[in-house]
Amino acid sequence: MNQYVISAYATSPSFNQWQPHIESKYFKQLAEQQEIIGIEHPFLLDSDKYDLTWLADNIPSHWSIMLTALPTFMILSKENPGLGLAANHEADRVIAIKIMEKVADYTRQLNHLLQRPVVSAVHFHSFPRNDNTAIRGSKHALKRSLHDLKQIDFAGAALNLEHCDAYHMGHSPEKGFLSLEDEIEVLQDVGGYGIVLNWGRSAIEHRSAEGPLLHISMAKEANLLKGFFFSGCTSSPENTYGAWKDTHMPPQQIVDSPYLDQDSLLGHSEIKNTFALLASEHYLGIKVLDTSLEKTLDKAVGLNLSTIQALSHKGDPWT
Repeated sequence: MNQYVISAYATSPSFNQWQPHIESKYFKQLAEQQEIIGIEHPFLLDSDKYDLTWLADNIPSHWSIMLTALPTFMILSKENPGLGLAANHEADRVIAIKIMEKVADYTRQLNHLLQRPVVSAVHFHSFPRNDNTAIRGSKHALKRSLHDLKQIDFAGAALNLEHCDAYHMGHSPEKGFLSLEDEIEVLQDVGGYGIVLNWGRSAIEHRSAEGPLLHISMAKEANLLKGFFFSGCTSSPENTYGAWKDTHMPPQQIVDSPYLDQDSLLGHSEIKNTFALLASEHYLGIKVLDTSLEKTLDKAVGLNLSTIQALSHKGDPWT
């Protein structure tokens, strides 16, 4: 049986408006599943969601937490598109380091709050966005930042760079961060870091289901792959998830479920081919999103459990 870290915030029934009692029910139902061993949890600035007292009451003892800095950087980059750990502009790079210092503070707070090293990993990214209007980031700037991060106390949490789709001349990127080649080069030069991949983000970058397999092989060859998250995507512009959009689409209807989507490129064979390249030392995650306007507890739980069922399905796909 595979076990997963769930990006619970992406399917949260409180995604639009914080409802602590509903969110508690959501976490409780997820915690009852033996396949779920933790959550990817967002570091947020100035948010009313997930205050420390609520987390102390709702994180079960068998869960670990993987912190992601992505939501905060996405919000701040709307005002400052040059912001990031790979920023060519030094002032923007320094701001990014200061944000990561706050992530480290939050890591220590969570560990103290729950009286154990609950934060097992921190996911960071090679912001800023590069596109046809500007090249804002570089591997040289990222290398400086990785050296700076080594001076910050993350309380023993692993520091893993999550690769997102890189900028290619042929199409507009979703994230537009550095190439996996550049990230690998820098991580190998500095040492002490790992890589996390996401199926949908690698497929979006390469406009192909072969993208994730290529990226897994590259990261494994460099001995850097630490984790892998399953999100889908679609090439269909009519689908509500959008064509080649980083919207965390669930898999195809491999099992009978109203929460899966037949337009998804993440099908039975793609899942099988992906698992063939992964090993037991790689932690597994699931990140799916509810795109409907009305968020419900049933769908929040159902999206995640249906995805787990699809990933574990051994027989022929349901039709």
